[in-house]
Amino acid sequence: MVEWVVIAFDKADRSAYRSEHLAGIPPQVESGKLVCAGAIYNEPKAPGEPRTFAGSHLQVVADTKEEAIEIVKSDIFAKEGVWDLDNLIVYQFGCAIRQPVNKLK
Repeated sequence: MVEWVVIAFDKADRSAYRSEHLAGIPPQVESGKLVCAGAIYNEPKAPGEPRTFAGSHLQVVADTKEEAIEIVKSDIFAKEGVWDLDNLIVYQFGCAIRQPVNKLK
């Protein structure tokens, strides 16, 4: 198994699918397919303005790049066109250190 880092940029609003997206994460973690995931953000347009979603970062465990992409495609954000699947960034990843953080809400 290889670990893959995936960047999926948003091309549509994610708010309608966010709860279903979050509900789909624990089974992927429990299966060992997802070891790290979270939102990436755009810089605020001006000081004090809220940040907006740019997309997502995922670290996926899979035998091949194609399998990693299929895992990403199984997410509701992929199925509903939130993520820009035509422009995924996918690289093999060799983790040197990982600190536990669990902010899943």
